[in-house]
Amino acid sequence: MNEATISEPTAQDEHARSSRMPTVAIWLSAAALVLCALLVVPYRALASLAIVSVFVLAAAAGITGIVLGLRARRPGSARGGWALVCALVSLLIGVVLAIIFVVGMISATSLNKVELRGQGPEGMSATMDHDTTPRTETWPAEGWAKFNTKGSWAELTLEAPEDAVSQSVSCQIIWNGEVVIDETSIGTVTCRYDAG
Repeated sequence: MNEATISEPTAQDEHARSSRMPTVAIWLSAAALVLCALLVVPYRALASLAIVSVFVLAAAAGITGIVLGLRARRPGSARGGWALVCALVSLLIGVVLAIIFVVGMISATSLNKVELRGQGPEGMSATMDHDTTPRTETWPAEGWAKFNTKGSWAELTLEAPEDAVSQSVSCQIIWNGEVVIDETSIGTVTCRYDAG
């Protein structure tokens, strides 16, 4: 019966493993930098200091991983482990940013884009209502409001000022880019749309 022999790693095995680590770190760092560069465009709209600092951290870790990886390839250098750590940190940040972006895109598609428009005499009263508490404000002759909602309905009521109650007032509701309601009346008009 043959017994399996377990051999201790040789110096040559250790050298081969340690010489691969910097190369792996360089490639992982490069991949992380590419991922961060691709994610800059969708995140650019946020322009938040927190997001910018996360990108700076990811880029710094990626660049550090490349620099340490290149230095570790020199004979007698022992920076391969740190190069790999920096590369993995950079890649992890890039992957987390990508996941957040994808989740954000999925949740944004469930929102309805609503635009309320109204025309009439200057200083008309506009009462808007949807998933939140109704709000009333004074609108100019050509007024509008835009918002996103998870709800399925919206309402706009326009009332001409007392000195213009005999004038024509009109309103429109645009739901996800499509005009769904267009009403005109004298003095007061209400537009209500329920997609549900």
